[in-house]
Amino acid sequence: MTLCGEYAQAAAFTLNAFSADTTYGATNYVPKGNANPTHILNNFDNITDILSSPGGGYQTANPVIGNNVASTGVLGAPYVYGWTGGLDPISGAAFGSGITAVNASAVGWGLSDITVGCCTASYMITSIDEKFTVANAAYTGTFGAYLSIAGDNLTASDSGVASEIVEYSVNGGAFVSMPQMVLAAGGHCNNAAIGGATGTTAAIEEAGCNGDAYVGLAVDNLGAQNWAVGTTIQIIATITSYADPASGDTIDSYVPHATLIAATGASLSGFTGSANSGVTAPTPEPATLGLSGLFQVSLGLLRRRRQ
Repeated sequence: MTLCGEYAQAAAFTLNAFSADTTYGATNYVPKGNANPTHILNNFDNITDILSSPGGGYQTANPVIGNNVASTGVLGAPYVYGWTGGLDPISGAAFGSGITAVNASAVGWGLSDITVGCCTASYMITSIDEKFTVANAAYTGTFGAYLSIAGDNLTASDSGVASEIVEYSVNGGAFVSMPQMVLAAGGHCNNAAIGGATGTTAAIEEAGCNGDAYVGLAVDNLGAQNWAVGTTIQIIATITSYADPASGDTIDSYVPHATLIAATGASLSGFTGSANSGVTAPTPEPATLGLSGLFQVSLGLLRRRRQ
């Protein structure tokens, strides 16, 4: 998972506490388009950070407890969790399959949906709560988060969607929300790419319409930080993804293309990508080809400028 993980040197931070949970479910869409991204309350962190619509005219999903088919419950890191099958009790929508790997400051997964075409989707929600302490030497470096996506839409009615909301607190102070990051690629090219702090944006490239490969990247770069030894940092983050439909070969690495990095203005130290500027998505294994495409998202948090 080249793009999943923190770039802080191990000696710079000590992880003091970590908890997370992962939930899978399936949902029908409510026939209501939204101009802006909308979120619902999360019972893990009591923050309104679970995506229900990416905006851009997309309809509204219903990722509520009643539509869940499986959940880890609260766990420590690291863990890998997978699930296949199940119907949500409210709408009867079918969940495909998913696998999620969670580590400190890193989440990666593959998600598949078994219902071709509109208007049901499989979803994954992962929330993390972690506390770090600056150890051994003062920290001087960039701080931020990113969200990436890669996949295929087979038809105009298909879409791949991901969202990330991050909040952080320094030395027990008030939580500060980073700009929301939302990436949505529709088969009919009504893409939504939202998020990024000052000087950064979000971007999606798509090879074509009516079903084709897409890649996307959003970056929150909050710039250089100077934290003394003993400084505590708490991070709460939630990642929501939808596949309508998509299928994946677990959680193979996705490295953003250089053109996407340039488009987002990404300047987090150590943030690198491939020279390839073409729009491609990883190829599923033969067992998943009938499920249509690949969907993958990655999360990374702390990034350290190399000394």
